[in-house]
Amino acid sequence: MAARHNLSDRLYDAIHSAIIGGEYPEGTRLPPEKELSERYALSRPVVREALARLRSEGLIRSRKGSGSYVLKRLAVPPRLPEGVGSIAEIEECFEFRLSIEGENAYFAALRRTEEDLAEIRRQFDAFCKETRSQFGGITDDFNFHVAIARATHNQFLLYSFLSIEQHVLFSIGVIRRLTALPLKDRRESLIAEHEAILNAIVEQDGKKARSAMKRHVRRSKIRIFEGRNA
Repeated sequence: MAARHNLSDRLYDAIHSAIIGGEYPEGTRLPPEKELSERYALSRPVVREALARLRSEGLIRSRKGSGSYVLKRLAVPPRLPEGVGSIAEIEECFEFRLSIEGENAYFAALRRTEEDLAEIRRQFDAFCKETRSQFGGITDDFNFHVAIARATHNQFLLYSFLSIEQHVLFSIGVIRRLTALPLKDRRESLIAEHEAILNAIVEQDGKKARSAMKRHVRRSKIRIFEGRNA
């Protein structure tokens, strides 16, 4: 039972972060239970448990035969997502990302298979598609980075990155919500940064991939702490 609650908590935190960050604005419909189950590799009962908790807190409302809808997007979160202790931790997380994600990109470029590359491309395409909306693409952004970590074929690099999932999702959401940059300019910058990483991995140029990833992480940090593009 404890394990089930932990899985439910993880999904609750992921959706809670997405609502806070604006990926799911007020009035929007959450993905269906089946899609959430497949996306997070969780059973339907675990998904229902997480949704029930969100309903009990007044964040969503479920309509019979229609699905679950966001009632409100919190302008200021009543608490940070599970695993995020403070805003200072977000800054520390960026330092960690600069070290680990640069190496993830480096090793992904050297070791990626055609299957790995296809998955990275798939996540990149999903990210590009979803960033057309003001707060879209938060989960797809994270999944792009996960696909790169998997392509390292190093379980320790992958699990280290997955351990900061909530910090990454939260920081992406805050950047999207607070930035004063027009959507078009922000979208073009984000896509260009991700595409530079992808292209270096395609070319199997480890040093170029590392440099592109570090540039992206540095610019992300500037966007969240200085509110501007680098």
